[in-house]
Amino acid sequence: MIYDFFEIDKSADTLLYEQLYEKIIQAISAKQLSKGDKLPSIRQLSENLHISRTTVQTAYDQLCAEGYINNAPKKGYFIEANTEIIPSKKKSEGLQPSDTEINIPIKYDFSSSGIDPKYIDIKYWRRCVSEILTRQYEISSYGDPQGEHALREALCSYSKNIRGTIVSADRIIIGAGTQALLSILLGICGEYGKNVAIEKGFFPQGEQIFKDHGFEMTPLKADKNGIILDNTVKSRILFINSSGSIRGSAPLSINKRSEIISWAKKHDAIIIEDDYNGELRYTSKPVPALQGLCSERVVYIGSFSKLLLPSVRIGYMIIPDTLTNTYSAYSKYYNQTSSKIEQLALAEYINAGRLDKQLRKLRKIYAEKCDILVKSIKAHFGNCVSIDIIETALCVRIKLRSENSLDMHKEQALKNGIILGKCREKNGLKYFYLSFSGISAENIDSAAAALKKAWE
Repeated sequence: MIYDFFEIDKSADTLLYEQLYEKIIQAISAKQLSKGDKLPSIRQLSENLHISRTTVQTAYDQLCAEGYINNAPKKGYFIEANTEIIPSKKKSEGLQPSDTEINIPIKYDFSSSGIDPKYIDIKYWRRCVSEILTRQYEISSYGDPQGEHALREALCSYSKNIRGTIVSADRIIIGAGTQALLSILLGICGEYGKNVAIEKGFFPQGEQIFKDHGFEMTPLKADKNGIILDNTVKSRILFINSSGSIRGSAPLSINKRSEIISWAKKHDAIIIEDDYNGELRYTSKPVPALQGLCSERVVYIGSFSKLLLPSVRIGYMIIPDTLTNTYSAYSKYYNQTSSKIEQLALAEYINAGRLDKQLRKLRKIYAEKCDILVKSIKAHFGNCVSIDIIETALCVRIKLRSENSLDMHKEQALKNGIILGKCREKNGLKYFYLSFSGISAENIDSAAAALKKAWE
């Protein structure tokens, strides 16, 4: 009979109706049951599996609610779901659980997903938010699609002083981070074609946005001086970070910047400058943004995730005059993706001078944490690894030669309560990017020691 493969383990911790529910879904996925097949009646299945009718009824009700089966009055229960749309659960049986399924307490976080809560200016930020919440006349309406004018005005001053940009409020667009801003940009720069030149692996989330909008990507070659623009680059859109690279921490030299600008003018191209953490350089004075050298060719994108709060999803984009009219014609069709309340609070925060103060404090803190991490890695790993500082990414990159796979290294680290950042492999070397933005200075040395022990 078709229900002989429904095996119920009464000694298991899982509830009986949940076991039956899962078995039926697995049977559909494995094509043991197909759309239109009739299931046994509640009484039949209850007697066959030696379980109560209530158990079978509960399982059937849940399957009906989710659309896997349907109940035809006076006829019975029938399979409704198509086999093709149900992922096979048998394929995952016997595999190791994923990182998110391993229930191990995390002691040390080397990922770049957060910042040390100890250094968040939460008290003053809360004051700014509280102040905005009293302005009912402002927050009771939808926000400006381009971004609140108060914030755009505040960003004009901040961006000019801190990043050396050439900007006016009408050329600033606010959005919930770089991905949201890129989506808007790609909708208004159609005249430049559907191909973008980008340093592969530099910004995977950005690459995904380009793919979603049907863009082809030309991978850029690079050396110690930065990206190489040779005859193989046919794109009229260039995506870069002038403050750093995944291959190194040095900003683009003035000669390289001049070369890029000349290339853009020659090919009638635009440059998308993702200034990720450009203002947070701490070993030397931050290099001004490329946009300040060629505002008519550069689209500048900035954010505050490592400066203010990662959970405050606000980024800004400065577009050239050539795109301003195009954006204005389409802006009414865009919804603002960033909270109006947070935008107005950020304007207050900037105008009060708190963002400048926070920036000065974090530069000093990140310099200290970087130094501690480098010294700790040298002390615990010795000559087993080589070390590079990737400054704008707020991380240290270690290169390790090992026969074990990247997945094995990540798994061993996770088993010891350590989350790693980005990892990659090239020419037999394993590259691990250990971010110090979210880990406390006091825990860095013990974290490095724990990582060395995990990999032994």
